Amino acid sequence: MCCRGFTLIEMMVAVAILAILLAIGIPAFGALIDNQRLDSSTDSLMRSVQFARGEATRRNRHVTMTPLGDGWHSGWVVFLDANNNGMLDVDEVILREDRPPRRIHIHTNSAIASYLRYNAQGESELLNGGFQAGTFSFCPTQPTALGRQLIINRVGRPRVQQASIAPERCGG
Repeated sequence: MCCRGFTLIEMMVAVAILAILLAIGIPAFGALIDNQRLDSSTDSLMRSVQFARGEATRRNRHVTMTPLGDGWHSGWVVFLDANNNGMLDVDEVILREDRPPRRIHIHTNSAIASYLRYNAQGESELLNGGFQAGTFSFCPTQPTALGRQLIINRVGRPRVQQASIAPERCGG
């Protein structure tokens, strides 16, 4: 009874089992993290869209969202668009500035590429008064995974769905 412990063979079997379990679990964990990032970014933009719509009706005036920097993936700002030009000017009141939790590629169609604007009735509208509808597509890291889409309908109501996003829209 002098020595207790594991033999070399027992240790090698345990390490092999651990390696197999890790090989199975790590890709699934990566997909889980990617889904969480997509959901978090989508939720962040959805809250800002709902905020802009609510503020437009509450204040009875136009409220606009525009992307920061080089696109929506860099973040966005919600402001009172006093001169109705769809752009943030120096003298306009910023209501909220937000950035997605993690930089993620967001593709938009042309109707909402540069701004999303709500009128006093909570309807999305173009600068010329026509209805504004569009889709924000959140690209997954893995090309075979489902992305997210935040869809603004013709009266400005947002909704979220999972969808396949074409790789060419995701920059690769």
